[in-house]
Amino acid sequence: MKVMVMMSGGVDSSVAAALLRDQGHDVVGVTLKLWGGESDS
Repeated sequence: MKVMVMMSGGVDSSVAAALLRDQGHDVVGVTLKLWGGESDS
C-alpha cells in the first residue's frame, strides 16, 4: 500500500515512516514550506 507521511523534521515522523516501510508499505514523505509575510524575506 502507498502511504503518505507528513515529515515534521523531528524523530517521531521519521520513526513512523521507517516503521511503515519496514512493514512493507511504499512510503512517500511530504514536508511543507510555509511563508508568513515580509519578515520571512
